[in-house]
Order: sequence, then structure tokens, then C-alpha cells
Amino acid sequence: MCKNNPVCYKKLQCAKCSIMNSKKTYPVSWVVMQNTIQECFKSMSIDEKRLLILASPIARTIDATEKDAITITSEEFAKECGIKTNSAYSQMEEASKSLLRRYFSYGDNKKKTYCNWVIRAIYENGAISICFPDEVLLMLKEFDKLNPYTKYKKDIVLSLKKDYSFDLYHLAKKHQAMGQFEMSLEHIKNELGLPPSYDKLCNLKDRVIKPSLDEITANTDINLTYENIKKGRSVVGFKFTVKEKPKPKAMETGRDKNTIDMFCNLNDAQISKYSSILSKVSNISDLSTFPDYSTFAQWIANILRDPKSVREVTAKRIFTALHQYTDFKG
Repeated sequence: MCKNNPVCYKKLQCAKCSIMNSKKTYPVSWVVMQNTIQECFKSMSIDEKRLLILASPIARTIDATEKDAITITSEEFAKECGIKTNSAYSQMEEASKSLLRRYFSYGDNKKKTYCNWVIRAIYENGAISICFPDEVLLMLKEFDKLNPYTKYKKDIVLSLKKDYSFDLYHLAKKHQAMGQFEMSLEHIKNELGLPPSYDKLCNLKDRVIKPSLDEITANTDINLTYENIKKGRSVVGFKFTVKEKPKPKAMETGRDKNTIDMFCNLNDAQISKYSSILSKVSNISDLSTFPDYSTFAQWIANILRDPKSVREVTAKRIFTALHQYTDFKG
């Protein structure tokens, strides 16, 4: 478990043996992390989270080992995070020291292993070089069915300034394929690591949920809203709705004659049938960032139901595949 965090790092030992023969690759502009890291984010400061986010693409692209130092300069930290350069170095230093003190554990009653988040940190010439243990590098490099993960653009997540915005954005991206997710009040407080002062519903809404969702909607690629879940007259949780923002379109003088009327209406039975088929079509497999076919199929189903929920180019690929690789007639 993470220090001050009751979340166990499950399946780590099994995950070490599940390295994929052909790894998915992502550009350095993307942050890709196993969801296990998110479970430990809740006890971390915003600068600790920033260090891990900046380290993510570096560790992945150089295939880092415990011996490889991942270097982040104060200028890079300031530019990427939108903070002042003269305070960036001290913020990085404090964050790395905190990560050095943190640990998590994995295993069972017969054998349990404790591991620090950072092995060593070197401060030199306005830069910090960090060495991570294999267990942390695994969470930053390995992504498959046994290692569920979430990905997002680095510049988007680093535009967020509020502590809880990071966590709620990750949760939203994790559930984006579903279009929504629900959390009880206790689950929210545990997931975000909230102190007892947020036991009051008004404090939770006014100081955590509303400000974070407003910042996410204003600065990222998704719209994130919520509504109360009630049991009787009492609020027992929240239902969050996630929608990808449409990309701004260039001015068009007319409809593209090459764009066929592919955005057709399907009933629920058709959506269920064809989303399952399309999830296994190799021609669109690159669109999947999901751990299994069923989750990818749910994402496709949302697009078949509402093509405007994603970028037009993505919707076109899904509907083109529908016409070309299935028996759909419409």
C-alpha cells in the first residue's frame, strides 16, 4: 500500500511476467500510466504528481531501468507546468524529497515487499535526476490487460492547477469510454484522500467538486459534469458525465462531397451487435487504448449512438468500418 494510503498494489508480481511481445507505443506528448498509480496519487502533492507525469514519457521512450536517471530541468518544469522559473527548482526538490520518503507495498500474508517510489535523486545545475525502482518503472512502461492504464495529453493535464483536478481528470479519462461513472461519497473521499473537513456535503461540493470540474471543463479536452445520487432525501454520491469536446472545425464553403451520409441512426440491438464486431476489426484497432474488447466495444457503441461525441475524423473511421466490415445496411 502507499504510505498513508490504504490501497494495495495488487498483481504486481504477476504483472512483471506479463510483458507484451509487441508493446503499444505512444509519442512523448502523451502521458500513459497504469491505473495503479492513480490509486496512490491521492496522498501526493501537486508537484509530486507533476514529476511523475513529466517522467512518464521519458521512462517509456528510453525504456528506463533502475540505473537510468530521468532528468528534468527547472526550466522544463516551469514551462510545462506554467509556474515561475525561480520557484521551479525548489518545488521540484521538495517534491522529489517527498517521493523519496514515500513507499508502497505489494504481496500477500505470506510475503510482502515494501518499495520506495524513488531510489535516489540528484540535484545539479538547476536540474533533478531521478532513479525509479523497477516496480514504479513497470507502472510507467507496461500497458496491457493485466496492467490497465489511462492515457492523456501531457500539456492538457499539466494545465491543471488544483490538487483534486488531477485526480478527477484521471478518473474521467479512465471512464471516458463508458461516458459516465458513479461514486459514493465515501468512495470519493477515499479516492481523493480528503480530510474530515470535507465530510460536510457543502464543503465537498464547493471546495472540491465544483472548482475541479470547472477547471477541467475550461482547460481540457473533456466536459465533466455531475449530478447528485439520492437515497430518499439524502445525497449518497455523485454521477459524473464525461463528454469529449468536439475539435474546432475549419471554415467550410460546403459539404465535403466525399463524406457519405454514413452517420446513420442505429437501434439499441444494432449498436450492441455492431460495436462488438467492430471492436475486433484490425483496421481501427489503433483507436483502442482499452484493456479488452468489451471496453473498446462500449466506446464504439457510444460513438454509434452519438457521432458528435468525438472528433469527426474518429466518427468517420468508425462508421466507415461499419459499412465496410459488417453486414450493416443503412
